[in-house]
Amino acid sequence: MKRFGLPVALVALLSAGVAHAEDDNVNRPVHATRRSDFAAGLSVGAAFGRASGYPNEVQKIDNTAYRQNTKLAIGPGELLWVGVAFNDYLTFGLAFGGASLNGNDRTGTATIYGFHVDAYPLFDLNKNLQDLGVFANIGTGPLTITGGGREDAEGGAMSYLEGGLVYERLRLWRFGIGPSLSVSHMWSETAKLTATQAGLRVAIYTGP
Repeated sequence: MKRFGLPVALVALLSAGVAHAEDDNVNRPVHATRRSDFAAGLSVGAAFGRASGYPNEVQKIDNTAYRQNTKLAIGPGELLWVGVAFNDYLTFGLAFGGASLNGNDRTGTATIYGFHVDAYPLFDLNKNLQDLGVFANIGTGPLTITGGGREDAEGGAMSYLEGGLVYERLRLWRFGIGPSLSVSHMWSETAKLTATQAGLRVAIYTGP
């Protein structure tokens, strides 16, 4: 059910943004004031969490002799996305990034590929809330855990889901800059990673 939940969540976010835009078109002309057209963003920061898993071999899964575990660990994280801002309320793009958790003499390294969605549901309520957004990253990617004198754990093609908040309060020309906070989870039959990430995001919009 989790695998079906990811595309359903993505469709729900996109549908809400498109419906909002259609309603605006019926009631009044829409003129973007904060974001539109081509968009791209880069987030960098720190990840705090845990990664654990087993070698990607049937006979070694769930065998404690082969288990790798970073325990509570910290490391860098980054994400690059490129896409389009449909209006002030909704942005959609393709994402690429990764994170590394270092702890317990082990290193968990994850790479992700997927889709990125930004939504700004409070845009019409208050000027100070126009740049407060919720975002989601949905996709897949590998995870490898090394160190500890044991065989590497590998997650294979893992499911990936991340959700968080961003506040692009600082505006410099066409750039929106601000802090972001998110929680991410990766999972497969052989490994999992859960982390909280805090950092800085810089996004550029070619319109309005």
